[in-house]
Amino acid sequence: MKKTYLFALIASVLALVAECVYPTVFIKWIVPLYAVCAAVLAAAAFLLFYALFTAKASVKPAVKALIGAAAYLAVLMGVTPLVNNGIFGSVAPWGSVLVNSLMNLVFWLVMLRLIRNASGEPFKWKPLVCLILVLVGLPVTVLTTAPNIKATGFIVSDTVKNYEARIKTIDIYKNTMETAVPQTQVYDLIMDHLRSPLPAGKTEKKVLVLGWDGCRADAMCLAENRQAVDLLLNDGGSAYIAYCGGANYPAPLRQVTATIEGWTTMFTGMWGDGHGITGFDNVNTAQTHTFFTTAIEEGLIDSSAFCFSWSGHLTTYGKEMEYDRANGVNAAWLYSDGEEGGDGDEGTFRKALAELQKTDCPDLLFTIFEYCDYYGHTYGFWGETPEYVRAFRLSNEKSVSLIEAVKARPTYETEDWLILITSDHGGYVRGHGGDTLMERMMFIVTNKEW
Repeated sequence: MKKTYLFALIASVLALVAECVYPTVFIKWIVPLYAVCAAVLAAAAFLLFYALFTAKASVKPAVKALIGAAAYLAVLMGVTPLVNNGIFGSVAPWGSVLVNSLMNLVFWLVMLRLIRNASGEPFKWKPLVCLILVLVGLPVTVLTTAPNIKATGFIVSDTVKNYEARIKTIDIYKNTMETAVPQTQVYDLIMDHLRSPLPAGKTEKKVLVLGWDGCRADAMCLAENRQAVDLLLNDGGSAYIAYCGGANYPAPLRQVTATIEGWTTMFTGMWGDGHGITGFDNVNTAQTHTFFTTAIEEGLIDSSAFCFSWSGHLTTYGKEMEYDRANGVNAAWLYSDGEEGGDGDEGTFRKALAELQKTDCPDLLFTIFEYCDYYGHTYGFWGETPEYVRAFRLSNEKSVSLIEAVKARPTYETEDWLILITSDHGGYVRGHGGDTLMERMMFIVTNKEW
């Protein structure tokens, strides 16, 4: 029986190791470590079955153990997402971890009992150690998962019902989610402004867009951190709920709710089937130029500038940048890689501020801050996450400074400014790209009524 107990002990140690590492590698989806973790768990299950069949003095225990371990792992992989979805209503990372851990705990307890019955001997200290290791494994799993639970508000709270309730507490939106406008409206607002006659006393059209990447529409309930939005509304502007993805919720998506797809839609006024970018892997070059180029070529403006810190834009609009250089189009593509000021957004802010302080600043200046997207991916995409609240505050502070820079221009009184604050997509848990309401709703705020 010493051999049997030794196998059971080794199996429990391996299981403990796997369960301690599993939460982090699964939630952050570190594929190589996840594969190692799965292999360790498979080895542990094999050893436990081998201990059982050895205790029973079965013929070919290794073969039977291999079949048993494969069957158990198949059940584990199949049942975990089903149970998780049934309980939580979505594939919540921490939910999958807990369901997986509970199933492993039950499996280990049952197997140890079967080994004890097969051996015909009462448990002594060795199987007791196995049991302790298993019982320690679950608390460790829970504890290592806790930070993610806290960051995502247990996921259970971030439901469609609660999202709708939060939206209803926001008094600045002039529409509802059912009447949300398409994010293509950003393009229409800008182009209509540039094409419209100059008001009396104005000599030049100007546009400033402040993009808050990954900012959800319900983040506006954080009223104490939305001074930039209030500045626009107090100037006679308006705020509307908008949608990305090509169709309003709950209609099927026409394109993923992701960064490149969202911004390109606003830059071109077309959904993915028009500009050519519809999915995560299709991010090479749009089939049509953005308004940074076309507005100049149409004679609507003399110059444009795009300030950004995410390198993906360099790939997506690379050929347009080459076209502008080759054809003398006065469009500036101002990339900040994070070396200036400690982070990319700080560099973006400084470049945008410098452009606005020029006597002849770009007629169309588009700036994107990545705070909400970065903190959302790292800590969770909703307003109960302290880090996401901080991201919203930082986006607001940078935007306030840029709006004030516009109003401080010596020529401000003779310039016809359209200023917008908008987002490319929302987010759910620690990601986006899907069809949940939380990912699809965004917003458009302007300093002019529309």
